[in-house]
Amino acid sequence: MMMNFANRERISYTFLRVMLKFLELDRRTRRYGTDEQLFNAEIHTIKAIKENEGIHVTGLAGILGVTKGAVSQVIGKLEKKGMIVKEKDADNQSKLILKLTPQGETAHINHERYHQHFDDLIQAVLKDASEQEISFLRKFLVNLDDELERLEDKLPGEL
Repeated sequence: MMMNFANRERISYTFLRVMLKFLELDRRTRRYGTDEQLFNAEIHTIKAIKENEGIHVTGLAGILGVTKGAVSQVIGKLEKKGMIVKEKDADNQSKLILKLTPQGETAHINHERYHQHFDDLIQAVLKDASEQEISFLRKFLVNLDDELERLEDKLPGEL
């Protein structure tokens, strides 16, 4: 079945609306079962520390794809919020290892639950979809992701 231009346009606007709603939800600070409001960058730093036990600032910056200065700022905030501690590396006394506190562990666990809730939401929306429809959607999203990657490489004046 051929889709006319108006229908294609509606799909792109609907997709954009959904993305903007998701971004708005994702941008919000959350407590993740703790007493502290955590920003997106902070909870993802907690996640990276949890998944990379004994990590140093430099390694964390590499994993997160940001500068050491940016990581240091987030680490300072997380320390003040009681989410992480710095400990001297037993193998190299000049380096500090980053570890989660019990409150940081709580935030991590609840962040994982938040992602599971989102996964469950997607599963519920797709519960009546056929394998063919799910396959198409998966292919569409992968292709769109690839195109957006290419678009990122272009300067706005070149679009």
